Amino acid sequence: MICGFIQAGMAISSLLFFVGCSAWQKGSFLGSDPYSELRTYEKDVGSRIEQFLEIAEQELKENFGRKQYLMIREEQPVPVLHPRKDVDLREIIFSSHKQGNISDDQMTAYLARCDELYTLWEEHWRIARKKGNRLGFER
Repeated sequence: MICGFIQAGMAISSLLFFVGCSAWQKGSFLGSDPYSELRTYEKDVGSRIEQFLEIAEQELKENFGRKQYLMIREEQPVPVLHPRKDVDLREIIFSSHKQGNISDDQMTAYLARCDELYTLWEEHWRIARKKGNRLGFER
């Protein structure tokens, strides 16, 4: 008799476990799904492009901070020392728009952000050239 209760208890707990897991995957267990945005991330090209734009801006700023001295002094090519980030992003934006993954408004907004990245990159090189000229280095 005790063995029957244990088997029934295990069957019920197993059933509740599987129901809970399937409900969690659908986002209905204990309210809304906090990971729904991550589950649709692969399908949402706009979100990925926004992330790429944020990462590119951060990388430009960090690279300028690390390599500012080299930008002033070295004779290495510009793409080696402090490369532009907007060029590749523009290609991604245009191809995503052509495939219909982003709207016209999104494309316009993302291209404007690319323009801002280019302006930031250009400002970094202007600062480096100005400091280099003051210190007597010619670029």
